[in-house]
Amino acid sequence: MKRIQNSITVLALVVTGAVSCQKELSGPTGQEGQEVAVSLDLTTGQIGTRAYADGNSVDVVHVHVYQKDGSGNLTYIAPAEASATVQNPSKDVTMSAGTASYSTRLVTGQTYTFVFWAEKKDCGHYSYNPNTQTVTVSYTNAAGNDESRDAFYAVLPNVEITGAYSASVTLNRPFAQLNFGVTAEDLNAAALAGVTVNGAAVKLTGIGNSINLLDGSVSGSETVSFANANLPSETFRPAGVTYKYVAMDYVLVGKGTKTLSDVTLTLDVTGTTSAATEYTYPNVPLQGNYRTNIVGDLFTSPADIDITVIPGFGTTDNDIVIKNVANIADANAALAAGATSVKIAEVTASEAITTTLTMPATSESISIEIESIQSSANLQIEEPSTGAAPESVSVVLPASASVSNLTINLPQSHVEVNGASYTNITATTSNNTLVIGSDVKVTTLTIEAGAVEIYGEVGTLTKGTNAGDVKVWAVGDKATFSKAYTAGAQTIELNNDITDFASVIEIGRSLNIDGNGFAIHNTANRVVRITQPNLTVNFTDLALVSKSTAIEDVRCVSFDNIASNANVLFDNCKLSASFYCINVVPGPQSINVTLRNATVAAGWAAINCFANNSTFTIENSTLKGLNDKSESSWNDFATIVFDGYGLSVNTTPGIAGSDNTLNISNSVIYASSESTNNQAWLALQYGAQRNMVKVDDATRIIDDSGNDQTSNVTVGSRASSLVGNSYDLESEIWIGEQNLFPGMYEKDGVYHIINASGLMYFSDKVNDYGNSFSGKTVVLDADIDLGNAAWTPVGQTGATQFVGTFDGQSHTISNLKINNTDEGGNCSTGLFGWLNSAVVKNVKISGADITGHHNVGTIAGYLETSGCTIEGCTVDNANISCTSVNNDANGDKCGGIVGHAGNNGVKVKGCVVSNSTISAGRDAGQVVGAALTVNVENCSATNVTVTANGTSTGANINNTVIGREL
Repeated sequence: MKRIQNSITVLALVVTGAVSCQKELSGPTGQEGQEVAVSLDLTTGQIGTRAYADGNSVDVVHVHVYQKDGSGNLTYIAPAEASATVQNPSKDVTMSAGTASYSTRLVTGQTYTFVFWAEKKDCGHYSYNPNTQTVTVSYTNAAGNDESRDAFYAVLPNVEITGAYSASVTLNRPFAQLNFGVTAEDLNAAALAGVTVNGAAVKLTGIGNSINLLDGSVSGSETVSFANANLPSETFRPAGVTYKYVAMDYVLVGKGTKTLSDVTLTLDVTGTTSAATEYTYPNVPLQGNYRTNIVGDLFTSPADIDITVIPGFGTTDNDIVIKNVANIADANAALAAGATSVKIAEVTASEAITTTLTMPATSESISIEIESIQSSANLQIEEPSTGAAPESVSVVLPASASVSNLTINLPQSHVEVNGASYTNITATTSNNTLVIGSDVKVTTLTIEAGAVEIYGEVGTLTKGTNAGDVKVWAVGDKATFSKAYTAGAQTIELNNDITDFASVIEIGRSLNIDGNGFAIHNTANRVVRITQPNLTVNFTDLALVSKSTAIEDVRCVSFDNIASNANVLFDNCKLSASFYCINVVPGPQSINVTLRNATVAAGWAAINCFANNSTFTIENSTLKGLNDKSESSWNDFATIVFDGYGLSVNTTPGIAGSDNTLNISNSVIYASSESTNNQAWLALQYGAQRNMVKVDDATRIIDDSGNDQTSNVTVGSRASSLVGNSYDLESEIWIGEQNLFPGMYEKDGVYHIINASGLMYFSDKVNDYGNSFSGKTVVLDADIDLGNAAWTPVGQTGATQFVGTFDGQSHTISNLKINNTDEGGNCSTGLFGWLNSAVVKNVKISGADITGHHNVGTIAGYLETSGCTIEGCTVDNANISCTSVNNDANGDKCGGIVGHAGNNGVKVKGCVVSNSTISAGRDAGQVVGAALTVNVENCSATNVTVTANGTSTGANINNTVIGREL
């Protein structure tokens, strides 16, 4: 057997095969939850009309339907799981001559994704996994020239059903078709030599075995031998030359391009064996939905082989053929004759000076490869003098080459330069961009016109008056990063870790930073600072790492106080710092920060925000704040903080970090405390106003021991809860479908209570946080059922008293239960304990069970100072008990409304008690236990019984409005 190893230069076009879909809505918009008709017309794209490889073997389309939830997750609707009312949306439909029709019924208000795979029915080559949307290819008993391996696919994503829906969908091949061909003359020459070619086998190294239909990505790598098959009878015509098929195979590529490291063609011949029978081709380019043709005269000129890559599988015979030429003059001649790709053996310095490489008048893409060039050459490339200009031009030189000057004058073309070192490149291109390849080094790059992408090394960049933007600049060190930023690069790409930043990276313009999986390390106390308003900054596939050794004030990403309206995205990023990872100082407004597929870990808080009117969106991310930098017992920072200066024991509401929205989906939020002063461990805490927090059901909240605490999340005091108290107010915290926030908010200076949690929170605000609400008004906006939960009187000890106005607005508080076990003489019992210059009015109590020891009433225990007023309140169906336990708490001063109103200037006016029982040791009445007569006005009682309970003297126990008149 004779074997020939072919070394061939090949060209692969980078063109993505398109999946087209046209959405056409018809009929009126349906109400949400209704079922409507869905119909799709399915067509396979670029079917050929020849008898061979025409796609007509495909006769079935497998339609797989997924429902998408609010978090973007896809749930497969398998045929067996379809409801009785939904007509099996996932099903097979018949395809004939490359077309098929699909119909079903789906539910309005829902979003669906359709996945299509068309093949020859029961061919046995492909299997589908609905959970991963992946088709796996079986190469068992693979044979060449097998059209039953032909298949097509498409995806129709994110279809929101609002009414009757119809669309047209084009399915394309995920395969490259690899064809081998010889001329009829070559076969005749072989026959004359006594050789008969019966068939061929093909061995491919490094081909994929599965494809994800959602994104077209291919995985796996196999060496597959397509067994010997008889020669097809069909012909094909690349570059206008007729070739006979030797072999045809389908190779899985998906979207994009692929290069096979090794392709071996083995011919099955009879007769003389002097001719070669095995041919090896390295680095063969492939592209999904494209044909790669390897053609030539195997027997008469076995080393003279062309490899072409052409679009589609249809009838078009246009192709790209590499023409080998000796010099620039020959290249110009070949291009003028219609060649679209030339390979120049050598460019001398003298020829470069006297001869310009002139592009042909064509709209095709042109490729120029130069194998050898003298270092003193001044190479010039010009557009055609008349007619169309190439859409794109690729210039490839050896990476080892060195060139003095390259001048590009192609104002209508996109240009790519690869290989070689240049002293100077001067370029005029279209705004579709000049690309400087990663293996290019340029001392001075001058852009006269057109945009530029820089992936290689550029010493000095000079821009003319007509120059466009620097769209991309790839960097691998600090100096180049700074150069790219100063040059105004829209995107800075990392091609290496940058570990030596020692100063803050200040971003004062819109910018994309694509890390490509690399990291930036910075020893300054900030890694990145956003310094200007109205910016859009995207960080992608990047790690930002603070290496600062400072003992305080370290941030990973910070926002200056003028950075309002900034939009910042962290996509697939990792952020770390010893204090805050993301810190927004007071001042900015309307910032939007998105964390997607991100990991954020800080020694204190992952996010700390003082901004107002801002939105934080966290998706598929992990956040952790260790809280290990706290220096005092109150400084219990959380993983996420809307600060508002409210984390201390301040008595005033927060003044920053208000009116923000935090949306968290499918994420993990760690609530940790590694400090030495026994701090609370909190996932979220804020001391600001009017914040909205929404956490979906897929998000997990994890404690500092790694335990899942999501189901145990509460809103409460900082000492015990996973979500810390907000100071004020008009805020909500949603965990899934449950609103955990206390239900109290402030608006225009008035504090509103909307539910039982809000009323209890109001009590906490006075008792635990020392807020007297002096000069403030608190109102009930709804009837509230306390459900006999233990109530702590507002200001029960007088340490902090309510000093504002409480207006029930005639709403009813029901099932009030108080069992006050504090035996001190300064403890007062009721909805309110001690009141100081306060007004409580228009409150209704229905159903109360109250036990105390001194100064006991349903509305209030003790009215202390002049101006303190209870007005227009009613109590019905109350059971009130005041028992003596010691000389201080001796069971005295107990009434249906107020226990003690004996101080000058206090008032109990227009109050009513009904259907209640009152018992005390002494000093008890139907409305007030003990009072100055002038302090009680227009009050009454109906069906109220007052009795002595024998725990004290029994003096002044009266079934009258006032028990003891002082």
